[in-house]
Amino acid sequence: MKKWTIDVSALLLRLAAGLIFLPHGYGKVFGAGGPATFAQDMPSYGLPVFLGYVAAYSELICAILLLAGLLTRLDALLLGCTMFVATFVVQLPDALRDPQGGGNKLFAALRGIELPLALLAISLALLFLGGGRLSLDSLLRVDERVGGLVGRGERRGQKAEVPAAN
Repeated sequence: MKKWTIDVSALLLRLAAGLIFLPHGYGKVFGAGGPATFAQDMPSYGLPVFLGYVAAYSELICAILLLAGLLTRLDALLLGCTMFVATFVVQLPDALRDPQGGGNKLFAALRGIELPLALLAISLALLFLGGGRLSLDSLLRVDERVGGLVGRGERRGQKAEVPAAN
C-alpha cells in the first residue's frame, strides 16, 4: 500500500508540471499562427512536421489532464517524450554551439536545458509513480483497468500464464 507522502508527492508533481506546461501548450496551440507555426520548425532539427503538432497539443491537453490526475501515466509518457526531444535534440546542441559569455561550456549547456530537463525528470517520476490516490486515476481505478490488460501475474512479479495454442 502506498504511503500518504507518495500520494502528496505525486499530487505536487502533477500540479507543478500541469501549471508549467499549460501556458506553453496554450501558446503553441492558440498563439500567433497556431500549432502550424510551431510545427514548421521541426524539419530544421531533423524531425517530421507532425511531431510539432503532437508536441503542441500534448503540452496543452496533457497539462489539463495532469491537473485533474486523469491518465497520468500516458500524459507523463507523452510529455516526457516531448521534453526528451526539447532537451537533447533542440536545446542542448544550441547551448553547446553558442555558450553565452564565452564561459564554461558545461555550465552554459546545463543552463540552456534546465527547464526541459527538470520537466523530463518530473514526467519520468510521474510515469513511475502514477497519479497517486489524490487523482481521478485512483477514483476511476484507471491503473487497475489498464493493468488488467497486462495480466495479474506479471504485476505481482510472477510469470503470466501463456494460453496453449490449439
